[in-house]
Amino acid sequence: MKKWLAMILAAVMVLSLAACGQTEESTGAADDTTEAAGEMTAEEKEAARQEIRKAIGLLLDRNYIVEEIGQAGQVPASSFVAMGMHNPDGTEFYQTAGNNEGYYGYYKVDKESFEANFEEAVTILEKYYDYDEATGKFTNFPTITYLYNTSEGHKAIGEYIQAQLASVGITMNLENQEWATFLNTRKDGNYSIARNGWLADYSDPICFLDMWTSGSGNNDIQYGKGAHADLKMYNLDLTPYGLETKVENGTWAETYDVLISTIKATTDEETRYALMHLAEDMLMDTGCVVPLYYYTDLYMVDDSVKGFFSNPLGYKYFMNSTVDGKGDTISVSLASEPDTIDPALNSAVDGATMLAHLFSGLAKWAQDENGNLVVVADAAEELVEGVVNEDGTVTYTYTLKDSKWSDGKAVTAADFEFAWKRAASEELGADYGYMFEIVKGYEDGDLAVKALDEKTLEVTIANSCSYWNELLAFPTYFPVREDVVANEGWATDPSTYVCNGAYTITGWEHNSVITLTKNAEYFDADKVTMNEIKLFLSDDANNMLSNFKNGTWQLIDDVPTNEIATLKTEYPTEFVVAGQIGTYYVCWNVNKEILP
Repeated sequence: MKKWLAMILAAVMVLSLAACGQTEESTGAADDTTEAAGEMTAEEKEAARQEIRKAIGLLLDRNYIVEEIGQAGQVPASSFVAMGMHNPDGTEFYQTAGNNEGYYGYYKVDKESFEANFEEAVTILEKYYDYDEATGKFTNFPTITYLYNTSEGHKAIGEYIQAQLASVGITMNLENQEWATFLNTRKDGNYSIARNGWLADYSDPICFLDMWTSGSGNNDIQYGKGAHADLKMYNLDLTPYGLETKVENGTWAETYDVLISTIKATTDEETRYALMHLAEDMLMDTGCVVPLYYYTDLYMVDDSVKGFFSNPLGYKYFMNSTVDGKGDTISVSLASEPDTIDPALNSAVDGATMLAHLFSGLAKWAQDENGNLVVVADAAEELVEGVVNEDGTVTYTYTLKDSKWSDGKAVTAADFEFAWKRAASEELGADYGYMFEIVKGYEDGDLAVKALDEKTLEVTIANSCSYWNELLAFPTYFPVREDVVANEGWATDPSTYVCNGAYTITGWEHNSVITLTKNAEYFDADKVTMNEIKLFLSDDANNMLSNFKNGTWQLIDDVPTNEIATLKTEYPTEFVVAGQIGTYYVCWNVNKEILP
């Protein structure tokens, strides 16, 4: 079966050295590998799969994708951590990623390098698969299936990848699923290769890296889960950074998980950022993450809409908007039926946008008088400075504003305490539970958050954290009430949905429209200009555009790919390409076999 078995041993040797920050030029397969190849370990097989996955990434022309398919100013991606994340000195994190001379990141993404990338990919794949020189195609690469959610743009990218792989003899089928089903299929690991995308949760690179720990609910690649949990092939040496950690041939949990925890406990910024680069090196070395481009946020908003704004995380805000100078109703379409609008369980941007209207956390995103985006106090009277304790922990004490739930009951500090502990609990299995790792006691399952009285909340975090206020503005940190969520179906029916934000749900025609109505109990209700938001549920870009053109919907979050060039010309003020911190990528299920 060609020479792939012999090459695996060389690959695993290079992998082990690379994980410790060393490099070694490959000298080819050893002469005595024939007998060893007959008894290959799981680690040796995974080393081969890593090289194969990285080779597939070299077959893709990112410039073609952004120029011919995306057409919205996207930038070809050479790393997973997105453009817009910065090092302490102000430089772009992605421009200091990787350990390569002559280019930054993990792929050469300039136009001139694509042909060489393609040839390199073929050379790598020849180690493992039978190659027909006459046709220029591989003959025994197993058939794979690419999973994507309904969208003209996602489909077009899938078809491009399909064609590129077919050009070298690899058969890749396409499977389309509606949004909620797609999320759960990917989360459960019931796929081989899938479309994916990640937008920043806050302005620190760690939010792109901590999602891949073995216990994270957002770890769709299945790192440290299933068969991958037992692989002992990763190395971690932090002694060059003045730390004692050194692991050889450890599991993902013993290395990557430990590295992420160390980063979160490190207060020296130079060291912390160096460790984050090390984490991305380790992540990208698996080949499971294949970045395609850095996002921009493409949407259309009618000229009649004023007061609307969005942030670089992709959230859109309508509470201070008007349509033709009136605050009666605004009709928008962001996506199809949300998977969930439970603050602790949501992991999608469309869901987060809804939650930002329905709940009031201690903090929120807002625009200042100059239109700049800032994080300000919301349910808290103010965003206080923390008190540094002798052990390096930091304690914050917040006083809540007088506010009520949508059913008229008072919002209390105990509601926040309950909600945070619920979201961080293993029992709930929340996607974002790991975001509470910064809070003291997380590892022991006992968060250091306490209601001192009805209006006073005390929380102690493990160490100083520059993005703490941004975490408070994230939906996972929003409050929920214990008696409400005791009903497992509370977040699926307007009659049981109790919230404390600017809006409440007054109608939900599933797979059709969700109606949000101004919450009279909201403490800042007098500042909310829009009385009703109708969120039409659709993943059909043609349907979205049709309803926008006829004036039925005032904002749509997707357009047909083949219409982009025309729309830029015909709707110059309404076709919007906004900044966004995120990466569009392809992900492989680490536990799926791709060897011949």
